[in-house]
Amino acid sequence: MNALVIQIFNIMRLRAAPQDLPHSRFLMLLCISSYLLMGLVIASLDQTFGLALLSAGVDTVLLVGLAWLALWVRGYQNRIIQTVTAFAATGTLFELTGWPLVAYLHQVSTDDPSSLSILLLALIIWNISVIGHILRHAVDVPMWIGTGIALLYIYTSIRVMVALQIAGVATG
Repeated sequence: MNALVIQIFNIMRLRAAPQDLPHSRFLMLLCISSYLLMGLVIASLDQTFGLALLSAGVDTVLLVGLAWLALWVRGYQNRIIQTVTAFAATGTLFELTGWPLVAYLHQVSTDDPSSLSILLLALIIWNISVIGHILRHAVDVPMWIGTGIALLYIYTSIRVMVALQIAGVATG
């Protein structure tokens, strides 16, 4: 277990690749579940439980969909388990790290910018780099292409989450 955690941290430090993780469906499902749970916790900070569950579920589907689509386009479907495991494991750790920052920023006034906002931005940029790194190894592309796809994914994810938030406010 300790070696697995070290591998996940090494992926986050851009020193290991998704193929360095074990090929385990159980581990993939465990990581997906933890990613979904952390997404639910963070979304619950400012959404009703139902909308938070929907947001976390859609975000999880987008994450798995990104892996599947990228691997399918390149013909590397056999890499899905380790790629999704890497996405979900690192995503869970990023969410866990960002949770207190997001919770604090929800409490402060929008008129009072905090230096923690910069820290959250740095965490998002790091997350984009890690997603790009995972994609680079999973689909054998240069880092700049992986990072470009990661940016497109993050942009799409944010747009979908905002649309869900707006829909939730309009119906609530």
